[in-house]
Amino acid sequence: MRTCPNCGRLTLRTEDWACQWCGYPLLSRAYKKIDKTFKQLQEERQSAFKSAEPELELELEPEPELEPEREPELELEPEPVSEPEPEPEPELELKPEREPELKPKPKRKPLPKAKPEPEPEPVPQPTPALESKLEAPSGEIKLSVDELNLVYRADKLAANEKLTDKILTVTGVVDKIFVRDHLDIRYIVLTDAKKAAQWNVRCTFGVESISELSRLSEGQTVRVRGKYDGYGKNIILKDCVLVG
Repeated sequence: MRTCPNCGRLTLRTEDWACQWCGYPLLSRAYKKIDKTFKQLQEERQSAFKSAEPELELELEPEPELEPEREPELELEPEPVSEPEPEPEPELELKPEREPELKPKPKRKPLPKAKPEPEPEPVPQPTPALESKLEAPSGEIKLSVDELNLVYRADKLAANEKLTDKILTVTGVVDKIFVRDHLDIRYIVLTDAKKAAQWNVRCTFGVESISELSRLSEGQTVRVRGKYDGYGKNIILKDCVLVG
């Protein structure tokens, strides 16, 4: 709270910018404001004195003098001490970077040329003489295992149709012999001389041929007569007999 420069008392600033005690103009905003005019304050004081009884002397207690607020002292910032300028660092000599040596690219080896795919071997066709054997209206057809393979490789369906219900006499090499009389199994398998035939001939025999089959050996060349009975894994003949 500030003092009045005129009366020296701690005071507030009225709405009409005057000291609340003496009415001295206070034009500074540093004084705290009171929501009354100086004239209103005077009227309030006068009415307070008139309302008091004359017999009683009221001792007015002096208002406590408030110590004037001390304005804060401004702290002066110390002047900055100028630091000595740093000594310039010695310049570094930059050596030029060496360009990386480019290694020569390795030469690519030429890719090997793709081998041409082998052309499929042509399927051998039966000769006219062999065709004439198959077209015999009746009787016995004499063929070797090689000739039967030639006919079946050309067209197995056509060969099957031509040989159905025909009697064949086939010459070939004994590849396997199966005789199990108690199981009613009696047959031999004929192949070609090189044992590389695609279609072997399976010849089934009756009970009466057991003694003859027991004298056979694998690798022996024989002739077998039997009735054509279709084909599966092998060409099948049934009711066969050995021909001397």
